[in-house]
Amino acid sequence: MAVFILIYLHAMKNLIHLLKIPLLWILAVPFLIQCGGSSTQPPRAKYIKPLYKWVELGPGGAVIARAVTKGNVCPDITIDSTPVSMNTRIAKEKDNWDITVCEFNIPPEAKSVLIDSTPLPLINKKSLSRVLVIGDTGCRITDEEVQACNREDAWPFPSIANAAAQYKPDLIIHIGDYVYRDSLCPYDFDGCRASPYGDNWDSWEADFLSPAKALLPAAPWIFLRGDRENCVLNHQGWFRLLDPFPYSQKCENFSEPYNVDLDGLTLSVIDSTSANDITYVRAKSSRYATYLKTYENTTAGHRWFLTHRPIWAVAEDPGIEENPNDRLFTLNHTLQTAFASAEWDALLAKYEMAISGHLHVFDVFTFNEQGTPPQVIAGNSGTLLYPGITAKVPGYKIGHKTLKSVKNVSAFGFTTIEPANDGWGVTLRDKNGKPITSCTVEKGSASCR
Repeated sequence: MAVFILIYLHAMKNLIHLLKIPLLWILAVPFLIQCGGSSTQPPRAKYIKPLYKWVELGPGGAVIARAVTKGNVCPDITIDSTPVSMNTRIAKEKDNWDITVCEFNIPPEAKSVLIDSTPLPLINKKSLSRVLVIGDTGCRITDEEVQACNREDAWPFPSIANAAAQYKPDLIIHIGDYVYRDSLCPYDFDGCRASPYGDNWDSWEADFLSPAKALLPAAPWIFLRGDRENCVLNHQGWFRLLDPFPYSQKCENFSEPYNVDLDGLTLSVIDSTSANDITYVRAKSSRYATYLKTYENTTAGHRWFLTHRPIWAVAEDPGIEENPNDRLFTLNHTLQTAFASAEWDALLAKYEMAISGHLHVFDVFTFNEQGTPPQVIAGNSGTLLYPGITAKVPGYKIGHKTLKSVKNVSAFGFTTIEPANDGWGVTLRDKNGKPITSCTVEKGSASCR
């Protein structure tokens, strides 16, 4: 090394003599090259522990592990003691989406799954005894209505999510509508001070992922797309985080229908985002009508139909102060028109119930027409509630159906479904998990206490 230095200095001495360059400049050249070279190296990928982890069920029997991290490197997923790298669903971006969303399709033969040493649940297809349903969970901030998101008595979804995790479900169904923070919180209202708003990571984390942190890894999920995840409102968060299909930057108004097949139970999922409630659009109804073949393709003895917007429902408009019967409005005209054929009647008669959200109450509707499954509504898990129904609704017409009975409760909570004899026990629970009311659904009928 010493010899090399002597040779270098001797060469530099001769160069100085010839070019008349100051000695310090020559000696600094190697260090300038080294420093300049280091600045051109690409930044090292940074691993940061994932913030949120969950498992969701999708089309074609897919069981998908997802993770969200602030880093730009996805974590490993350990399947049956073998670690493999998760795939990047979408890389982090500056500003509104500074997170990386990771995913991995879990093979059907897997017995155990861990992400960052956290065990994740797998669906037990042969023993499904505790199903949890939540819906319409976000905190509403609009120009017209403002909910106190910082107070759990006004926005109880954090309490509901924690109580729901204590229920220890085998499967969780979110029936849609995750983010309601559309506008800036009024400057003079402390109830939502500093709340984020809009379709961005901060809003999705505040309205759903953070309050549901304990619930996310509690059981596998089925996520439904609600009308608030349409191509105008919160589609970016939906397609990045929760949509069970491969990621696409293009927002589609319709996602393909699919079945989740468990042993003896099929859950048929429909994206009713674009199904107008009141107005009839022929092209939309025609498209929904074509889904018949997807849902016919199952032989399960038990079937539930999952749609964010209910097929048959009635609610009251609180803005009308006259006769309560004048306040009633019915929905959903698009789906009712799509399902008006004899073929759809025959198909729906095989379902034990339709489960929806969209209306911010708990409802169970039954109908006089034989073969019409009860309509369960569980849209009462966080956002501002609708008032209870005060009008007399038995005999009321909803499309081609006639209401036989309704159980209507305007209270915050979550819904649980458990096997009961040859049917199911459907229970509304309050934000702490205490039962409020229960119904038995069996062979296309329902009775509530």
